[in-house]
Amino acid sequence: MGKYLELWLEQVAPPVVAESTWNTYTWHVRQLQPHIGHLELYNLTGFDLQQGLRSLFKKNPVTVQKTLGTLKTALRQAVAWGRLHSDPTAGLKAPRVPRRERRVLTPEELARLLDVLRHFRHGLPVRLLALTGMRLGEVLGLKWDDVDLRAGTVTIRRSIDTKRRKFKVFDEPKTPASRRTLSLDAETVRMLEEHRRRQITATKVVSLSRSDLVFGRNRPLKADSVWKTLRRALKRAGLPAICPHDLRHTAGSLLLDGGVPLATVSHFLGHSNPGVTAAIYAHPVRRMCNVADTLLGSADKMADKRRRNR
Repeated sequence: MGKYLELWLEQVAPPVVAESTWNTYTWHVRQLQPHIGHLELYNLTGFDLQQGLRSLFKKNPVTVQKTLGTLKTALRQAVAWGRLHSDPTAGLKAPRVPRRERRVLTPEELARLLDVLRHFRHGLPVRLLALTGMRLGEVLGLKWDDVDLRAGTVTIRRSIDTKRRKFKVFDEPKTPASRRTLSLDAETVRMLEEHRRRQITATKVVSLSRSDLVFGRNRPLKADSVWKTLRRALKRAGLPAICPHDLRHTAGSLLLDGGVPLATVSHFLGHSNPGVTAAIYAHPVRRMCNVADTLLGSADKMADKRRRNR
């Protein structure tokens, strides 16, 4: 098994898979080697794996689950290559991962966050995370060529490795479905226009190239800068701590709670199919695909209700 896993890593090295994916595979193989590296590949059974992995199963369930995912990928490839007759991981029993309910913001909480973000240097990328449902790597990978200020849209064409911030790790989006065009609210468009003017002034150029980064100069903005801005803005707004990815869940939840069709929200979030969206979000669905408009519509309804009750 040890030799096979090393061979498999060689065969799937970049550019077969993304560099970040291969690094994850490599780390998982290192975790697996002490437990099952000594097992014979031929005639390998699920029971052999179950016994060999017992000590690994005592570790963090989330880590174990991800490591087993890599093992399954490697052994399914062994079946495809004719090294095994069947996948021995099919009957493998692994520790159950407790489901963590993500904390999402209510429309009122999101409105408070958006209000305080105006006072932060990196408030705009956080605003985009909250109102477009983009992943952090997608926001930091934006170039001005992806932003149409006249049409009020942003197109996701790439994602970056937020840890390395190197141009060579600019990559395709997470899935083909991640390539999508999203509408922006008028306030966000205005803020992007101001941000562009400030960039031109700071760089002392006549105009920015379409290939220039929206957030960053020679390298993308640090993900840590976005994290810090979010933490400070939440604290100032008197809101509980959440991470940038929770803003994506907030966007999806608000749209679904507002009645937007599941298929529309799935496209909005860049999921491969509506089934992925349904597995993550268990909410009813409304009709608009713009978080800002949904938020404003909710606020207008609340104001109307208060007026009627007077």
